Amino acid sequence: MKNLGPAKPVAPAAHDDLVPLARSIGYHVRRLAETWQDSMDVAAAAHGVTISQWRYLRELWEEDGLSSGELTRRVGRQGPTTVVAVRLLERENLVRVIKGDTDRRRSVIYLTPRGRRLAVTMAPLIRAVNEHAMSDLSVAEIRAFKRLIVRIQRRLDAEMPERNEWAEMRTNGLAQEVGL
Repeated sequence: MKNLGPAKPVAPAAHDDLVPLARSIGYHVRRLAETWQDSMDVAAAAHGVTISQWRYLRELWEEDGLSSGELTRRVGRQGPTTVVAVRLLERENLVRVIKGDTDRRRSVIYLTPRGRRLAVTMAPLIRAVNEHAMSDLSVAEIRAFKRLIVRIQRRLDAEMPERNEWAEMRTNGLAQEVGL
């Protein structure tokens, strides 16, 4: 084996500024979101719904008959991603896509009866995952947690040049729930 010599040291300034992952709030928030999402994915998969489909269905359960562009904005994904997801939902008979009468490029996505029924099935599962995730917290801790989420989200949103107005509206809804 060839001797490559001593390892090059990491620049002290860069290393000193690096927060270990064990103490990184961003790491833990991301990990929490991913783990929570995995729990939701397991619950959804038991009913044949992928996490990608879930995001789009969730929006349509709140407001059916969204244009493809509006659905894309609300989910916070790119247009091509929405096209693929909607095609899969259509293939599973969960949505139907209607082309515009005057503008054939504009599509409106509607839930099928099967897609609407799935909301009834999924609502208790969603609630159960959320309740389980926070089952060790008191009511006061949950309220404090929600308040912190709102404050942090608003701070970061204020610095983003292209904010998702739907996500911001939902943050405002949570803020109102917790008195902010």
